[in-house]
Amino acid sequence: MLLIDKKAPYLRSLRKENEIDQFEFEFIKVLLRNYPDIQDVIIKCALIAVNDQLNGNICTNLEALSDSILAQKLGIDKMDLTKLKHELISSEIIGSPEDYKPFILEKNSLYLHKYWSYENELVHWLKKKKNELSTILDPNVVDKINSLFPDNDGELNYQKLAVFLSLTKSFLIISGGPGTGKTYTAKKIIEALRTFDPQINIALAAPTGKAAERLNESISDLDVDFKAVTLHRLLGARSDGEFRYNENEKLLQDVIIIDEASMLDIRMWVSMLRALKSSAKLILLGDKDQLSSVEAGSVLGDICFEADNCFTSESIETLSKHGLEGQQSNSVNILNDNIVLLNKSYRSELSSGIPQLAKAINNKDLKSFEEVIHDFDQVQLVEPDTENVNSLLNTYSEEIVNQKFDSQFICSNKKGVFGTENLNRLIESKIKSLLKISVANEWYAGRRIMITKNDPLLGLSNGEIGICTRLEDNSFVVKFDDEKEVKISELHNFSLAYAITIHKSQGSEFNRVYIFLPKEHNSILSKELLYTGVTRGRKNTLVVGKRALIKETISSEIKRTSSIRDKIKHSL
Repeated sequence: MLLIDKKAPYLRSLRKENEIDQFEFEFIKVLLRNYPDIQDVIIKCALIAVNDQLNGNICTNLEALSDSILAQKLGIDKMDLTKLKHELISSEIIGSPEDYKPFILEKNSLYLHKYWSYENELVHWLKKKKNELSTILDPNVVDKINSLFPDNDGELNYQKLAVFLSLTKSFLIISGGPGTGKTYTAKKIIEALRTFDPQINIALAAPTGKAAERLNESISDLDVDFKAVTLHRLLGARSDGEFRYNENEKLLQDVIIIDEASMLDIRMWVSMLRALKSSAKLILLGDKDQLSSVEAGSVLGDICFEADNCFTSESIETLSKHGLEGQQSNSVNILNDNIVLLNKSYRSELSSGIPQLAKAINNKDLKSFEEVIHDFDQVQLVEPDTENVNSLLNTYSEEIVNQKFDSQFICSNKKGVFGTENLNRLIESKIKSLLKISVANEWYAGRRIMITKNDPLLGLSNGEIGICTRLEDNSFVVKFDDEKEVKISELHNFSLAYAITIHKSQGSEFNRVYIFLPKEHNSILSKELLYTGVTRGRKNTLVVGKRALIKETISSEIKRTSSIRDKIKHSL
C-alpha cells in the first residue's frame, strides 16, 4: 500500500470528485514523503491551507473552518480551536512566526511560509513608507496645481487633492470607479511632477498590455520620452518566473505609477516593492471594489479598507498651510492619509446608466439595479433563451466579419454552455460560414486571439489581444494594440478572444459588452465579478442571465482571507 493511501486514504476520492486538484494531491504526497510521521489532523490542515491559497487566499482562518466545504468533508470543521492550534504548533511542519518551517501559525491564521513572508514584507514596507514625505514643496505648489485644473467649479476636487498628495507623499493610492478620472489624474500628476523637476525619471506600468495601452492613450498629448509597459516588462520578467529587477538590482526610476492595481496579487506587490530604490515614489491607481487578482490576495481592497477621504490632524495641517481643505478621519486604517477616493463620475456616458448600474451592484441594491435596467436603454438584461442567444451570436459574428471591433463577449466561466470555450467555438463557426471559408482553415483575416502566457522573446504579455491580418503576399500576421506584428508561425500560447472571461477583461474597456452568466449559480459568481463586467462597457452593457441568478450573484461577495487589514489597523 502506498504511503498516501495509508496515511490519507481520503485524498484519492477528493481528487476524483474535483474537490482538490492534482497540485494539491502531489503536494501532500511530497509532504508525507518528507514527514511520514505527521498526524492526520496536520495533513488535513495542510491540505486546506494549500487549497485556500490556490483559491486566492493568503492564509486560512482557523476560526472559519465551519464555513469551509473542504474542512467539512475532512471532518475537522467543528474541531475545538484551542485544541487544534495546540496540535498544529506541536507539529514538526508548522511553526510560529519566528520559525522557518513549511507552514506558519500566527494567531488564528495558518499560512504557507512563503505567503506569510510576503504578507509581512508588504505590511512592513507600507508602515515604513506611510510617513515618508517628499521634499519638493514650495509656497506656490497649489497655484501650480490649480493651473492644471482650469475648469474647477470651486467644490473640493479630489483629483486636485490626489495631485497634491502625489507631490508630498512617497506612497499614494488613488481608487475610483468607472469614469472617475483615474488615468486623467495620473496625467495631471505627471505634469505636476515634471513642473517641479523637469528631469524626473518616471515609469508607467499596468498588469496587462491592454491596460498599459489605455494609460498611454491618456498621456498621448504630453511631451514625454517614456510610455507605459506591462509590470512584468518593467520588472524584467525572465523565463524562470523571476525578475531582473529585485532587492539586489533596483529600478532606476524616481517615480513608479501603476494602473489597475486591483489586479496585482501579493507576489507581484512584493516583487514590485523589492525592485524600488529607497528614494522612489510609488503611486497606484485602481478600483478597490473591482475583482481581485486571479492569484492570492485582494491586496488593494485590504489596504483601502475603511478609507474615507478624511485625514489625520497632521495631514489636515499640511493641507491647510497650502490652502486646501481636509476633514478629520475616524478610520482605524493607519494608511488612510495615503489613500484618495475619486467619487465623482466625469464620463460623458454617465447618461448610459453604466455607473448607476455598477453602484447598485456594489451596494447589493437589488431595487436600484432593477430601476436602472428599467430607466436606461443602454443597460439591458435579457433571458438566456435560444432566440436571444442566437440573435446576439449572429449580430456579433457579422460585426467581426465587417471588421468592427467595438463589442466584446465576456463570460463568468470558461466551461459550460455560456462559457468562453463554447461561445468561441460557436462564433468562429459562424464567422467561417459568413466568410465562406473551410472549417479546416485555422487562420483568416479578423481572427481575434488572446495571449495566454508571457513571451519575453516576442514581447507579448498574458492577456494581450491581437487581430489576424492578411498581408499582400497572402501570409498572415497578428497585430497587437501597441502595433507589434507577429507571424502566426511564431505564436504558441494563445486562445480565441471573441469571448473572454471577465477576469481577463480587467484593464480593458469596450464600447459595448455582452456579459454571459451560467445557467446555474456557482462559486465564481459574485457582485465583484458582475461589477467588473458591467464596468468594462463605455456606452452599452447587456447582461445575459436569469433574473433570479443575477440577484443571487449581486448578493454574493468575495471574501479572501489575509491578515493585512488587522496588521495596518491602529493599535487599540
